[in-house]
Amino acid sequence: MRTSLLNAVAAATLLLAASPAVAKGGTWVPVALQNASATQLFGINDSNTISGGYTDASGNVHGFIGDFAGDKYTSFDDPDSDTQARGMNDKNAVAGFDAGAFAPWEYSAKGKLTAVTKNGTDLDQLIQGINKAGTFTGDYTDTDTGLYVGYTGAKSKWKADFSLPKLKNGGYAGRAIDSAGDIAGWYYDTTTGLQRGYLLPAGAKKATLIDYPKAEYTVVEGMNDNGLVVGQWEDSSAVIHGFIYTVKTGAFTSLDAPGAGFTQVWNINNHNVITASTDVAGSFAYCMSKKGCPKGGMANIGTAKMAPARP
Repeated sequence: MRTSLLNAVAAATLLLAASPAVAKGGTWVPVALQNASATQLFGINDSNTISGGYTDASGNVHGFIGDFAGDKYTSFDDPDSDTQARGMNDKNAVAGFDAGAFAPWEYSAKGKLTAVTKNGTDLDQLIQGINKAGTFTGDYTDTDTGLYVGYTGAKSKWKADFSLPKLKNGGYAGRAIDSAGDIAGWYYDTTTGLQRGYLLPAGAKKATLIDYPKAEYTVVEGMNDNGLVVGQWEDSSAVIHGFIYTVKTGAFTSLDAPGAGFTQVWNINNHNVITASTDVAGSFAYCMSKKGCPKGGMANIGTAKMAPARP
């Protein structure tokens, strides 16, 4: 049994917790960037502008922001050139990190990449969710305890740590934030050492567990304003799947991209379009309905096989 996906690559559920279902009726749409040997899709906003990382013919990883068709995009690099553009808002501000040096940054709509700092000192780890107001969430390593601490920030600066009331943990991370300021992410269960998901409503006195039934671990990665939460879970055979969680009903739906050995789900926009990366050379969007579904995505034409990305 693995203690977490972090180690593999560097309970009760919320409300009523209906039995999981396999996704049916939605549409999988492939996306791959031109001239890329592999594409990892992470972020998507309500205009279906996307962000992520791609591998060039020399094996270098770059960040990108562009259109879903894969032929019009802007490439950019952080200092270590292992660039993952994780989340983005409707103003095309991008939250991400340097996957080689574990350093978070914000990429502005004007094309400026700025390291995230706390009181003038560069933070480590990553940021991912960023809402329309420009508030992002992520985690950093506490130098006293060595544990991950979740926080919010804006304009490339730390604003405040947050805690997970009623959830005893051995470290936690922020991964998603909606327009209301609700935060979701994952934490380490102190009993098992495994990752579990959570939802922390703005102003709430209690954080609530989100745990896919019978999963080895559960990590929450994205959330929209429609009460939908998305993320990843691992089964007993060490296969990673995506999931959708409906807050109102407590229902889980499992997601597996076509032809993929694993499926990592990252973000969801307000049209209920979900981003996913896989072991194949391209990535996918999953549309829960035909409305708002992006068109023109390129097929998975790359050649590289991908390892799971850090949750």
